[in-house]
Amino acid sequence: MTDELDEQLPRGVAVSRRHGAPPWQVDAGERPSLHVVVEGSFHLVQHEQRVLELAPGDLVLVGAGPPGSAPREQRLRCLPSPPGARSPQAELLSATYAAAPAELPVLPPVVHLRAADTRASPGLLAIVSLLRAALANAGAGQEALARSLLQPLLAYTLHSHRRALAATRTVDRRITRALQLMQAKPTERWTVAALAKAAGLSRAAFARRFLAELGVPPLRHLTAIRMQRAAKRLAESDDSLAAVAAEVGYDSEFAFSRAFKRHMGEAPAAFRRRCSAQGGPHALPVVCAAA
Repeated sequence: MTDELDEQLPRGVAVSRRHGAPPWQVDAGERPSLHVVVEGSFHLVQHEQRVLELAPGDLVLVGAGPPGSAPREQRLRCLPSPPGARSPQAELLSATYAAAPAELPVLPPVVHLRAADTRASPGLLAIVSLLRAALANAGAGQEALARSLLQPLLAYTLHSHRRALAATRTVDRRITRALQLMQAKPTERWTVAALAKAAGLSRAAFARRFLAELGVPPLRHLTAIRMQRAAKRLAESDDSLAAVAAEVGYDSEFAFSRAFKRHMGEAPAAFRRRCSAQGGPHALPVVCAAA
């Protein structure tokens, strides 16, 4: 994984291993979270509706899309073992992240990798194996090891997701060109018309294809990139709000603050205070729980 990708990915803030005889459930929470089914059968439930079935070896990333794109009431529900099952136990590894990986191309709110997809990635299998071993043994050293694995776990998951998509469809190169421009120049005063021209499409065709490829309109994707970068600057620097606003393409502190609150759920100053009180957005304690 490259240094550039490492900079784009949010840090892991919590990790847990939950196991025991079903039924039981795990709240997905408001932060983006990644879950690996080691043993047992699970359903992803949104507002009490089953939306996805998960089997051993499956991996699901929840809340990866733009802020507000996924329901908040989500949980993974462990199902009772069928009669005659080899093992009555279930096991789930979970990782929580500081923010969605919005600087990468926008993902759907739920990313599901089936066991076959995870088996196709030796790197991902190795990270999961190491994480499981670290969480199976108590101790400060093991907790530190588990924490260190969360970012490569997300990186390999995203890589495997992109590879699985590539096997089924080819992303329009003209849309890719627009994505690259937004990533490289997020402070540019982009309009849909300007992006369409750079992509070599009419405005209407570009807007339609972009939405079909990524699931969000072009300028919403651009705002997600800007807000992710702004959050990083607020958490890691003492720069004024006006300076941060200018760094991510806003002419005024007021316009930036309004956009940040709309997308992140709290004002920039409140976000910075919370990060400072927690020792930074990535300094939350590791949570190791067992059912």
